[in-house]
Amino acid sequence: MAALFANSQRKELNPALGSVGELKNVIANELKKHAFTDVIDNQSEVAGNRKGVRLSVLHLPIDGRTFWQVVMAGGETADVTLAAVNEVVAIIKNLKFL
Repeated sequence: MAALFANSQRKELNPALGSVGELKNVIANELKKHAFTDVIDNQSEVAGNRKGVRLSVLHLPIDGRTFWQVVMAGGETADVTLAAVNEVVAIIKNLKFL
């Protein structure tokens, strides 16, 4: 049975970053470090594949440096798909910038 999960959060861009584009670059590199393949980083999304799951991270502007971050994934099994969403949400939450 196929599964689809999403996590959305209102976020403020870290002062150490100049743009959401810089954040997306960091997220793309983190996905690669965590065994995601076919990682893309374009104007619409950062996305990649792992273990039968397609995961995407969207950043939707609200105002100034505030945006909605949506992490969503679709996959064949619920447990693996939900785990991918939760893992990437945690990875992003724990990013450190100088």
